[in-house]
Amino acid sequence: MNEEEIRGKLLLPFLNDLGFDVSEISLEKSFSIKLGKSRHTINGRSDILCKRNGNNLFIVELKNDSISIEQEDIEQGISYARLLTDNIAPFTIITNGKTTRIFDSISRKELTGTKISDQSSYWQNDCTLSTDIDLRIRYEALKKFVSFSSENLKKFCEDQVRDRMGPIIGNINEPYAKFVKELHVQRQGLQNAFNTFTSSEASVFGIVGSAGVGKTNAMCSLALQQLENEFVFFYNAAIINKSPLQHIAQDLNVVFSSKSESNSVLKKLDELGSFLNRNILIFIDAIDESRDSHLAIELSEIALSIRTMRRVKICISCKANIWNNILKKNGTPTHLFEELSRFHEKISSADNCPGFLLEDFSDEEINSILPLYKEAFGFQGQISKSISEALRNGFFLRIFSEVYSQREVPQEINDKDLIKRYLKQSLEKTDIGFQVGLRILSKIGEILINQKYASWETFHDEGMEVESLIEKLEFSIDETIPEDLFARNILIRSNKNDSYNISFYYSKIRDYIICFHSYKLYKLSEDEFYDTLERFYENYIGQSAISFYLENASDGHKRTLIKFKRDKSLKYVNSYNSYLEQHFKSFKEKFDPQTKGDIGIFLPEDLLQKDGYALFPLDSNSTNKVQFAKLGNIFSNLDNDLFFEKGVNTVYGSNLSLLIEDQSKTVQKNIFKQLKEIIEKGRLSVYNSDILLLEQVSTILYYYFKELGYSFTIKDYYLPRFNLIYPIDLKNLRDQLYKFCVSEYYKRQYHLDPKVKADKIDAALRGNFDVPRLNIIGDFPPMEELFKLVEILLSKGYSELAEHHLPCPDISISETKAFCERERNLDIPQIRTRQFSKGQAKLYIETFLKHLDSCYKEFVEYCFPTFKDRFPFFMTIPHEYFFYMKDEDVRKWGMLGYRSSKDGEVKINFKKLTQTDEPFTRGETNVLRGFSLDQILHNDYYNLIKTIDKINTPKVDEFCVLRNWVYSFLKSDMETLFKENKE
Repeated sequence: MNEEEIRGKLLLPFLNDLGFDVSEISLEKSFSIKLGKSRHTINGRSDILCKRNGNNLFIVELKNDSISIEQEDIEQGISYARLLTDNIAPFTIITNGKTTRIFDSISRKELTGTKISDQSSYWQNDCTLSTDIDLRIRYEALKKFVSFSSENLKKFCEDQVRDRMGPIIGNINEPYAKFVKELHVQRQGLQNAFNTFTSSEASVFGIVGSAGVGKTNAMCSLALQQLENEFVFFYNAAIINKSPLQHIAQDLNVVFSSKSESNSVLKKLDELGSFLNRNILIFIDAIDESRDSHLAIELSEIALSIRTMRRVKICISCKANIWNNILKKNGTPTHLFEELSRFHEKISSADNCPGFLLEDFSDEEINSILPLYKEAFGFQGQISKSISEALRNGFFLRIFSEVYSQREVPQEINDKDLIKRYLKQSLEKTDIGFQVGLRILSKIGEILINQKYASWETFHDEGMEVESLIEKLEFSIDETIPEDLFARNILIRSNKNDSYNISFYYSKIRDYIICFHSYKLYKLSEDEFYDTLERFYENYIGQSAISFYLENASDGHKRTLIKFKRDKSLKYVNSYNSYLEQHFKSFKEKFDPQTKGDIGIFLPEDLLQKDGYALFPLDSNSTNKVQFAKLGNIFSNLDNDLFFEKGVNTVYGSNLSLLIEDQSKTVQKNIFKQLKEIIEKGRLSVYNSDILLLEQVSTILYYYFKELGYSFTIKDYYLPRFNLIYPIDLKNLRDQLYKFCVSEYYKRQYHLDPKVKADKIDAALRGNFDVPRLNIIGDFPPMEELFKLVEILLSKGYSELAEHHLPCPDISISETKAFCERERNLDIPQIRTRQFSKGQAKLYIETFLKHLDSCYKEFVEYCFPTFKDRFPFFMTIPHEYFFYMKDEDVRKWGMLGYRSSKDGEVKINFKKLTQTDEPFTRGETNVLRGFSLDQILHNDYYNLIKTIDKINTPKVDEFCVLRNWVYSFLKSDMETLFKENKE
């Protein structure tokens, strides 16, 4: 007999005799099991499910009488019993009409005899189980269920994915949902990257892009595509209200409880994937739109957990401008950032965060997509090349398709008219209607452009915090922003810390609302328009709106904008020049455009369509500070001669920051950004400090004496023996330097005959002519700078330098080497310090610190006369120093503290340090820093400051120690100023 005959002739009469009512017997060739929140219909053999008192009692698995009962049949029957809706059926019966076997669905044991029920603990316990046992049993059943048939797995995944995609997914007959499979063309670059990812060991894939480029479409397409071979979950972060893992637990609550810890959920998934030999792919779309304030942290923890798992992989999508907020916490990269970095390159346009950047459609993609949309929406006529270019953005393509559905398409698109029509059509389909919707949007646009943003937010379109926005909209307590505006993709929510922001989904809609409804720019007079422009240039939103408006602006408004940009640029260059003159006059030439004189500004010839600016040294007889040129890379062929002739060093890509209301912020930010680089590179050369002059002269001469014809006998051991070059006759040194510079200059006159060169050198030396600068950079002896230093010292009355300005080593090299032979574990810093006796080391420290006070005072007074009062170290000069020693040997390490001297004299105290808080409790200092003798003998590699700008002098840099310490304290003193000016 077959299954149908066994059921009809044997089982049903038998069940009837046992007293089962027809309503208690399910005779379906398919039945439902429950996975999570959904019922899933399973197709299988002819099965019977019997209930008693509304509860599942047993399941009967039928087989043909010619087929013996196999273990697989038993496993499948038990799995079905365990996965039933409501309660697990206590008993599983397998029969072929000849042989009948009964099993306990919980223990899996075969039950025999007449008292079957007495043998089932589950039945005896009123069909209840502990949570742990219930989870284990259902998990085992799920594994068996999905392993019986690939169709079972595919069916479950399809139902889960489609349930979770919900309103995102549509069909070709109603092509207005975000994703319509028939309208989607897979992005080949993305497809290739994702295929590589799924076969790699990486665990997280990130799709990043601006609004409207098709991130959700890509996520949906990839998820549906992976259903064929993988175990797939899909979640829309915009509408889920719990952690992704809680939702996975909900979708598989036969496996996990809602109290399961995230790591155990993921481990179970990984185990399931290994059992099935399939990847578990979890797609989480639009994480930036989630209203779960903890989502970023949760994703970070998930990324950390799956790092070592073989089968669990996650794919997430996010808007590019929010990506950095998701991947970093207080500026520190999260585990999610780290895991993404294992597979992805960093994206410069997304704050150098890793991910796959999805951009507008390529030529090939848009050519494949347009015929599909044309057929689905029925727009008529040929798509021009200019329109095709505009439709590269996925959302703009959708707007165009909806507006021109069943209509003739134009040859050119006017963004303003298209968006106007789209908003009318969209808002009329909502409950709030067109007029009310437009008023709300207009008010939101006005609020966004007038919002006072923090400096780092100014040029990021992150919207506005929802509570603040609702407050400014002056809604009543029970009012909120209509959900229709989000459902129609006009507004969008973005995850932001403990709340969420609201912004416009598509920037062109926002720009249209601001220009033509919030401000009605087209109605303003030219003077009114001029006065309004500063407000628009305060942030990215306003700048984008003005760019949008220009397409429809009158000629008068266009002329007004040109005048506005020119006026603001003139004001900027005047302010920039004045600030340098007031605060940094002594080294003004170090700043762009490297001139001591007045400064002018180049602007693009086409101020409406082009951007950028460049500063240049203004000719002394010129009053035209604002000039126009074809701004491009100064090394391109655009106005090359003009740029080099005018002395342009840098072309700035944008002039937008010059157009804000308070230009002082821009001026100071740009200047302090340069100042920080000037200091970092040691480009400040100060000539008013005799000690700094002496240090540079002696160090340069020590390492370059051979180039000048000197025959010093130099023997040193990791430390210069400066006493070997004294006394120094400065006049003789000047002559040697002059000879070197003359010779090098004429050597480089390659067009001259060798004899002519020799004659010119002789004539120059006899006549002491002025020789033009060599203008050499890089690896070259710094003789021009040394010549300048010697000339200054001579002008100050120095003629001969009798001895070094710092005490020299007093232990001979031979003694030092002998000591090193005995103490073979000495490192180089210890070798340097061991060349000083304890007494000489103490004298060196005292002399060095006294010089440091005077050098720093002179350096700051010369370079920063207007800021010196804000420098903490400078304001406490002269100092009383405290050297807290490890033991009595000052050559070893210790701690250095200081305070303002009480009697106006520099003092140095040496004390043994017993407890680290002792200097503070005694009131000797508020500052302690690690200190050793070697730190003032030699500059280590990581803290080197260049001695001479643009010339490489590594050994000189190592041993100009006073200059290095001056810079160290300068950086510390300027921290507050740099922070105030955002650098």
